[in-house]
Amino acid sequence: MTTFAEHVDGLRAADDLLAVDERVHWDTEAAVVASEALRNNCAALRFAETSGSVAYASGVYAGPDQISSRSHRPWRRIAAGLGMDRSVSYVDLLDALARWETTPLDRAMFVDPAAEEEAGDDLYALGLPSVDDEGRQSVTQGVMAVERDGETSWAPVRGTVHRGSLLRVTVPRPFLDWCDGERTASISLGVSAATLIAALQGWTQDTTAPAVPERAAGLADVPLARTDGRVVPAAAEVRIDGVARPTDDAVGGPSATWERATETATVAVDADRIRLREDPTVPFVPLGAPLADDVHLASLVEAATLYRRVNGYWGVSPVSWVQLPVESRLGLCLVSSEILYAGFDWQLANALFSFSDFFDKVLVLDEYARPTDLARALDDMWVKAHPGNDWVFSDPNAPAATAPVYRRDGETGSRLYISAIWDPRWDEDYIAPRVTFESSFPENVRESALDRWALLGEGDE
Repeated sequence: MTTFAEHVDGLRAADDLLAVDERVHWDTEAAVVASEALRNNCAALRFAETSGSVAYASGVYAGPDQISSRSHRPWRRIAAGLGMDRSVSYVDLLDALARWETTPLDRAMFVDPAAEEEAGDDLYALGLPSVDDEGRQSVTQGVMAVERDGETSWAPVRGTVHRGSLLRVTVPRPFLDWCDGERTASISLGVSAATLIAALQGWTQDTTAPAVPERAAGLADVPLARTDGRVVPAAAEVRIDGVARPTDDAVGGPSATWERATETATVAVDADRIRLREDPTVPFVPLGAPLADDVHLASLVEAATLYRRVNGYWGVSPVSWVQLPVESRLGLCLVSSEILYAGFDWQLANALFSFSDFFDKVLVLDEYARPTDLARALDDMWVKAHPGNDWVFSDPNAPAATAPVYRRDGETGSRLYISAIWDPRWDEDYIAPRVTFESSFPENVRESALDRWALLGEGDE
């Protein structure tokens, strides 16, 4: 179990958190600093000097791009937030998220809420940062808890403050339909990675799986609490209680990534109580910035879903990994797979297109391709795939993908799949040998290099 506060402490201990001690204005200045940090693959940031009662943290679930160095693991902060080792492999992380295990609430851990300090009902007193030009304080990363007929569910939210006690948030449309009208609700900020991921798995991409608290508890022993009959994340830094009702007034500002492939609706929350934990820190996301937290989380959740579905589609598990690179803003899907027979790559690409609305390009790689080496995958796209034979465009009547920024008008277009694999029908003699350390140097040179490497005290990598 890793709460958000413990996660921030863990980032600090791993020298992966920078403290911003100078005062930073909440009105877009914090978002500009956070965006620049992401652009330069910086550590996560914590803004200590703010005008309100909460501190801010950004980049806590983000990571560096993979083009700069293939040794980087962009998912390491998410893994740490789930209580896993920061060096966990991408495939092991996918496996953990793809299990969709749940823990019944009668076996989950219930404790007293960490946010127990009464802070009135003035949302402006929190001093939440703004991420758009309208100057409205924003909620960019949190979950809403609603109870209906004895069952509680959590959904991701993104919203803005409109009065001292009025918050408007965007939620997935299926979640609002499930709520079935006006309900008392809690919005929790500063929740664990497992809570955010479970909420995304439960209600985005047209999924309707209300047992989100059970899924979060199955992911990472998330501590729970009860308030007014609702089950809420007990370790949240801030909890806003009130009444949620549907409204036609949309939330302005940039959208979160999960909204791109999900039908959404707006809820107005009349806040009547705000509770804080001691020295609260609220995460925020500079929405729209490349490599931001919401892109990383959506990429991982979607990749795990696809990994689970395609490995169960043929009755075997041929796929080594699936990745929606954050560098492409999820518009490209990479899949590494054993090719079971001639034409399997084509079937695999079509299955991926049918399972997801995010991307309009699929790149099929050989099974030994590494998920940490994006540059090598893109090299294969040009070196191993012939544009005349292995780049296959569909007819220009495919549904529009939701992630690419170059096609947001809803018009149909073409999809592209690229087969960057060696043809399984080829004899081994026709396949170019891989250029590796073992195949490029005589044995005596290799032994000498390994001896010198050992003297330097370096590991196997």
